Amino acid sequence: MPVTKTTTTTALGGVLVVDLDADSTIENNVTGNSSGSLYLVDVDNTANTAAAVYLRIVDAASAANVAVDHTWLFYVSAGQRMSYVMDAGVAYAAGVTMWCTSNPADGDGTNPSSPVIVRIVAS
Repeated sequence: MPVTKTTTTTALGGVLVVDLDADSTIENNVTGNSSGSLYLVDVDNTANTAAAVYLRIVDAASAANVAVDHTWLFYVSAGQRMSYVMDAGVAYAAGVTMWCTSNPADGDGTNPSSPVIVRIVAS
């Protein structure tokens, strides 16, 4: 399923990105912006009761493969949903490209066994 992007009028972040089946498929520039700030990253891993997941975000308009070094790494325990809030925002300069794996090793492209839902609020 494709990633959806919704633009809103708000003082916090004007872009809500939702990926209903985040996996090791690289989603390039999900915000559609070349620069901005991340305010919230919410990862729902409740469908994977036996394995943790790792959401990788790189400050880049695109990534050719999962071997790209991530800028941010968000860990979510098996069967859990976690939200990471950056109340002042964390700036990105080139774009927001993301993918999700079930292995923490850099460059690993192991898909989670069940869908992971990722929500991002950004500007």
